[in-house]
Amino acid sequence: MKHHEFFVTLMAFTLLPALATPAMAQSMSASEIEDVLAGNTIEGVWGADRYHQYFAEDGETIYVPSDGKRAEGRWRVDPEQGIYESWWRSTGWTPYSMVDLPDGGYAWINGDRMETFEVEEGQQIE
Repeated sequence: MKHHEFFVTLMAFTLLPALATPAMAQSMSASEIEDVLAGNTIEGVWGADRYHQYFAEDGETIYVPSDGKRAEGRWRVDPEQGIYESWWRSTGWTPYSMVDLPDGGYAWINGDRMETFEVEEGQQIE
């Protein structure tokens, strides 16, 4: 019986960081979102696809997935709701909450998933 209790305890500690991360993520305000994105490039994973995206200070955005098929859109932050919004020809304006992760990264909240990304200073996309 002791072996079983040890295994359950070990599994709980192994899974704890993965389960705690979403709860420890901090929702970001509109001004924090703008400070992180404006004039910078992010590198992340959306679903299973790796991408880079640049956020110009004038609201233009460039999205380049790993297959290289570049898309141009718009972005803005809604100060009243404290959310990021993106516009693409295929979808129109779509809102996303953004969180600051304990490991120093960031994530979009996409339904029940967190789509993580890292920030690279400046424009890293041609």
